[in-house]
Amino acid sequence: MTRKSVAIALTLSLGSVAPTLLARPSGAAQPRYTIAQITYGRSSVGGARAAAKTLGMRYILSPNNNPPPPVLIRYYTSMIARHVDAIISDGYEPALRPILTRVRKAGILLISSGDDIAAKRDLWVSESDPVAYAHALADALASQINGQGEYAILGEQGQYPIADTWEKDVEAYVPKAYPSMKLDGVLTETGAGDEAEVDAVKSFMSAHPTLKGLIGIAPTEAYVAAEAIEQAGRIGQVFSAGNGGDALKGTPLVGWVRSGAMEDVVVGDPIKLGYLTVWAAHYLLTGHHFRPGAYQVGGPIGLVYYYAKHQELRLGQPLTITKTNVGMYANQF
Repeated sequence: MTRKSVAIALTLSLGSVAPTLLARPSGAAQPRYTIAQITYGRSSVGGARAAAKTLGMRYILSPNNNPPPPVLIRYYTSMIARHVDAIISDGYEPALRPILTRVRKAGILLISSGDDIAAKRDLWVSESDPVAYAHALADALASQINGQGEYAILGEQGQYPIADTWEKDVEAYVPKAYPSMKLDGVLTETGAGDEAEVDAVKSFMSAHPTLKGLIGIAPTEAYVAAEAIEQAGRIGQVFSAGNGGDALKGTPLVGWVRSGAMEDVVVGDPIKLGYLTVWAAHYLLTGHHFRPGAYQVGGPIGLVYYYAKHQELRLGQPLTITKTNVGMYANQF
């Protein structure tokens, strides 16, 4: 199915790609695709822009960054008024549920990307499954401490529901995979990420002089863990693995990784996620349907898998930023 004009509004609530498998339609009457994206704290813009260019689509980036729900609602309303064909929404934001319901009632294709949205949608383009991400966090710490020694978990404070699942999966996985690692405790402070929390982690390290590692479940905790290690002068003695979010540029993360204060575990490569999400929208809007199994997108993305149970197209494995590869990713997102 082809359409003369397809507009894709890409809204994000939080974040060099090779050509996609799909070629541009042949013939004189080619559909024109317009992608409008509003960033909400994520870093998938580069990948989305690359996919739009590869597929011959016009790309528009909203000037608003990290907007509150009322601004997002106005943006959705304007996209409905413009009769766009697809909206891609990234992130769990309950306040958007009513407007997302209006999107579907208007007959607009609704796709969630990264974190699932608080509404019914036609497709969810996810980064990696929760179990794989929890394992990646544990593996990142274990690789730094040779799979043995005492460690602690910095638990999340309700930033988003999936983090609770990650925490439980880490606790279940470590005893099986690394029996020589011992959990000293789970720290749950205010979740503010301020100096008081950094001081609390430093106090915990002082009270546990043989502690070898920290796992920061959510971004706030990852920052707190690395900063506490740095301030305490324990780099090289205490190690950390944490969820740094999906942005490296303009953050302390690159410095912490290079110094050895942390390894940064990203749920999925945000550049690839942006590319895959736009590719998936194009795939559906041109009359294709996803069925259970593997899809070869091409380039560095490679195989992705569709799971019908949750209408989920999954990017693949988490991305771990280490001293070895930090230079490769430092300026990408």
